[in-house]
Amino acid sequence: MPIVEVATIPASQAYIDNPEILKPTLDWIAKAPGFIKQWTGLRVEDGKTVYHVIEWETIEHHKNLPSLPNFQELIDLSKPCFASPPTIFHVPFEVPADGAFDAPVTEFCFAKPKGAEQKSEVVGLLSNLSKGLNGSYGPSFGITKEDANNICIVIGWDSVKAHVDAVTGNEGVAKLASLADLEVLHAPLKKHVTA
Repeated sequence: MPIVEVATIPASQAYIDNPEILKPTLDWIAKAPGFIKQWTGLRVEDGKTVYHVIEWETIEHHKNLPSLPNFQELIDLSKPCFASPPTIFHVPFEVPADGAFDAPVTEFCFAKPKGAEQKSEVVGLLSNLSKGLNGSYGPSFGITKEDANNICIVIGWDSVKAHVDAVTGNEGVAKLASLADLEVLHAPLKKHVTA
């Protein structure tokens, strides 16, 4: 089953000024064993955090990157783009999340249940929300491989305002907020296609 790497990386000023400087890095990754597809974009809320979403055939394909003979080239290509190392989660989404990533704006919500006894209820609420909210695209969720108490849901929207309008007054969202600590952020992602 494919796995999705969600990396958040503080952007360099050079990247903020010209996101195209990331292209050689994206081209390198696209040739790596096990690569399927990838998207990138800047976080709406701060304008200086890069979201890099990569779908791999397996988590091992991503974890084996440092053992590739030309791995140092990837490090050298990406250095000008980023201010510091990434934070990475691997998510086995319940259903393919392309609809969320291809939408004009992608919502990334990380939900951490406030207690172990709330986890199954939180998963149930996320499952219901992933069936769709008005105006949403391709919602999906999964439990991160790095932390069994960190659940990621991604939902596509036409805009951040469309997201806010859709969840305002939603009982399921209100219940979710009472059971879990939520981090909700947005990024307009661009799919990288190699020539």
